[in-house]
Amino acid sequence: MSQNDYTITGRNGPSERANPRPPARPRVFVSYAHESDDHRRAVLSLCVLLVSCGVDVHVDRWYLEVRRDWQVWATRQILDADFVLVVASEQCRQAGDGTGPVHGRLGLRSEMRLLRELYHADPDTWTRRVLPVILPGRGVHEIPLFLQPRTADHYVVTSFTPEGADDLLRILHGTPSCSPPTPHRLRLG
Repeated sequence: MSQNDYTITGRNGPSERANPRPPARPRVFVSYAHESDDHRRAVLSLCVLLVSCGVDVHVDRWYLEVRRDWQVWATRQILDADFVLVVASEQCRQAGDGTGPVHGRLGLRSEMRLLRELYHADPDTWTRRVLPVILPGRGVHEIPLFLQPRTADHYVVTSFTPEGADDLLRILHGTPSCSPPTPHRLRLG
């Protein structure tokens, strides 16, 4: 490691956690575009669902009680989270791909830059920790390219119910939908 390299740390120590299995109540940061009232409501519906399913959710709309430096806050949330959910939308894709307006969506653009940096520095860890989420009415084409919309997993939420978010909840809680069978010992003779 050269003297210009650095280790990215959060509450779990270095970015590569010793135990990749999430805790009983995983901490999640939600990154999304504030592109419409309907989209914000959908994101908050997802957040409420996740909390009701035992997830420790951190989303900006729940932290408006004081003036704060949002860049510092978002950086800390991303580094401290067990998972970062990136909610797919056209403006999120533009911010992630660097194709949106230069002067718009500054907070989202900052979050996407940080996530790209983390992905580049430690792709194995951050591919597991950053989860693209597709809400009802959205599509895979709205996931930023650096999150590999077609060559890595993404999580489709079909409704704001535990059943509609089953795949996402299983990843957050580390419970696979299918487990390999337990081998049985054969008795010969």
